[in-house]
Amino acid sequence: MLDKELENINRELEEIKRQKLKLAETHGDTNANENDLIEINAGGRVITANRGSLTYQKGTMLEALFSGRWDKEIQRDAFDQIFLDVNPECFQQIIHNLSVMNHSSEGNKTSCLQIEEELLPTLQHMIDYFAILDTASFTDISGTAIKKNDLQSSSAGENRISTNDQKQVTQKEHEALSNKSAWETMTFDEFPSILKNSMCEEQKSMKAVNEALQRIKRNLEKEHDFIKHASAQSLDDIVSFNVRGTMMAAKRSTLRIFKDSQLERQFDDAIWPEQHTNTPSAKEW
Repeated sequence: MLDKELENINRELEEIKRQKLKLAETHGDTNANENDLIEINAGGRVITANRGSLTYQKGTMLEALFSGRWDKEIQRDAFDQIFLDVNPECFQQIIHNLSVMNHSSEGNKTSCLQIEEELLPTLQHMIDYFAILDTASFTDISGTAIKKNDLQSSSAGENRISTNDQKQVTQKEHEALSNKSAWETMTFDEFPSILKNSMCEEQKSMKAVNEALQRIKRNLEKEHDFIKHASAQSLDDIVSFNVRGTMMAAKRSTLRIFKDSQLERQFDDAIWPEQHTNTPSAKEW
């Protein structure tokens, strides 16, 4: 039964690959390579990273953004750099962390996010926005077809319902079990202990793989709406300014989010028509 489920997962992975290729043909670059160097204007700071690090966590919105399949749609600045209206400190930490993970050996992948305490809420918001996962529990199923030998233990000590446990199962638990695939509820109690343990480990790994597959499928459906927020707009919408010696950049819509405020009026096109010049003036606050 586990072998059959593995076949189903690999079949779904192939379908996802076909969908992504079709998106790249329509909206992006089919020749995108993990070794490509990408320049990003993150809130006024230029950050350079290779595509492999930016797309390390497959199935996230960050991976979708830099995968290449949406390259024709993404907003860019006057220097053709991908523009993101984000906090540069937090974004750089995320990219640094993914780069370390991407270049670390298996079994030595640890999170190294470090940020000032006052930026922690912003960092968490950005992690949620890009749908980035806890790297300790990340399961990558984006490569070639998954083989049975590839399955490893996903998490130790996970509770499960066994016929030998002789524990009562509530009605709610019965309903939850009825919604699961048959292989997920198998206990293997009829097998010898050594074989049972091995099969239970395969079952746990299969669950992790299946959860990763479902996450990728859900996020693939969300990609289009997400990309709309990073889609190409007029260059006039990107405002560069000098804040006491620090160059920054943001979308005009972000700067005007608080209606009737001084900040909103500061970047109102009708009030400041000179901002339409080819060389926008930097304003020091």
